[in-house]
Amino acid sequence: MTPGKLGELAGLLPALLDPLGHVGVGVSVLVDRGTGFERWYANGPAAAMLGYTVDELMTVPAIETIAPAQRPLVAQMSASFRAGQTVPAAVQITTVCKDGSLLPVEVALGYVRLPDGVAYVMVFGDASAQPQAQLSLLEADRVGLVGALAAGFAHEINNPLTSVLLNLRSLRKLTQALPAAAQAQAMRSLDAIVIGAERIASNVKALQTLATRSPTVAIDLAAVVSAALRIAAPTLEPRAHVVRQIYPVARVVGEESRVGQAVLAMLLFSSAGFDPERPSTANQIVVSVEPRGDDVVLEVSDNGRELTPEETQHAFDPFYRSSVRGNGVGVGLGVARLVAA
Repeated sequence: MTPGKLGELAGLLPALLDPLGHVGVGVSVLVDRGTGFERWYANGPAAAMLGYTVDELMTVPAIETIAPAQRPLVAQMSASFRAGQTVPAAVQITTVCKDGSLLPVEVALGYVRLPDGVAYVMVFGDASAQPQAQLSLLEADRVGLVGALAAGFAHEINNPLTSVLLNLRSLRKLTQALPAAAQAQAMRSLDAIVIGAERIASNVKALQTLATRSPTVAIDLAAVVSAALRIAAPTLEPRAHVVRQIYPVARVVGEESRVGQAVLAMLLFSSAGFDPERPSTANQIVVSVEPRGDDVVLEVSDNGRELTPEETQHAFDPFYRSSVRGNGVGVGLGVARLVAA
């Protein structure tokens, strides 16, 4: 698109988009050339949603209307889109209003690729009124990447592990030719190796379950929690004593992988809350699954450092990092809340 055509496009925007404002639809057009976002257009409903007039909003740098915690990720994703990655049809972001308050909004995206960037047509909807919390696209992008990596690692481990188990079975047969004493020793060693390999196989299976989408069916919550505990054990056990209070419960309807991700997120959040100066023997994480009336209740608690009131207020925000529990990825409780909602 030539500079002349770009000028024509910018000039047509009010005529094309103002009618949407007359029916209460918020629209804004941003251009990203790699040096920051430039706002080409905003209508009344889009400005009013953030507490501005149109004239006021047009003078505010676009990046300043995005929650600070999300700005680096927005910039990173924008660079990917400029490089040719597919632009999503919709995204949820948290915006900053004129009075400084945060407002989650749903954004439907249209776009035009320019010679030196991308122009986005953004149609807004207020997401704060939705009864069910939504996982933002930015958060889903991070979680999806982790899931893809986990699935890849599981595949790479599973192939050689299958070969190891098959060869162990062959070795069992070969030990029959050994003298009795040597055979007994060899069998004990092989049994120990098999137990270790099968434990790895069990953990890989649990990792694959967490890394891939699964159907919504009646699931064994106790088994899902136990699998998440196995995966998290290398992180949890050096930091705290884990108390398992897992009782037989009725099956619950859910998506096994998503529930497993939520449990893992809560476990890792708990593990990050302990004072490094305190001995790990004084730290405790309690994981319970129990029936309460007609319900099945899952709880993860710990005796680590408490969040401040401000941190409690933002604990479920995408990518929010607590100064008290700063070792997390800034996603965990948002994922857990989405599954629970």
